[in-house]
Amino acid sequence: MLPDSAPSPSARLAPALLAWERVPKWEGVLKARLAGPRCLVRPCRSATDVLALAPRLPGSVLVLDFDPHPAAALLLLGELQARRLALHPIVVASAEWRELEWAAREAGAVAWCPASESPDRLVGLCQRWLPPPSQVAASTS
Repeated sequence: MLPDSAPSPSARLAPALLAWERVPKWEGVLKARLAGPRCLVRPCRSATDVLALAPRLPGSVLVLDFDPHPAAALLLLGELQARRLALHPIVVASAEWRELEWAAREAGAVAWCPASESPDRLVGLCQRWLPPPSQVAASTS
């Protein structure tokens, strides 16, 4: 039995920023620019990682690397939507996948960020969708 002060394994955590990348590209930038008391950056290397964390992190942002497997990314978006998990997915994709932007949005993506853009754009999108500090404090108390 867990002591009263220890959170249960299914306890909800404060919103975080999940970075789903099979090979880290954006994780370092996101950690350098956003990690802190308001935002925990959690790397995810598979859809299974995302689906395991998402129920415990409602209100979190998910940065989804669309390259090199757009079909897997679309399937993950669909699964998140089907499970009604309260994540804010932001897709980062190269220009060759631009024609799939609306499919990604219909599957639940809140934003599309071209991979060729400055990291500032991705960081700005993440900041836009992360909950304000007052909401984070309320959700953890």
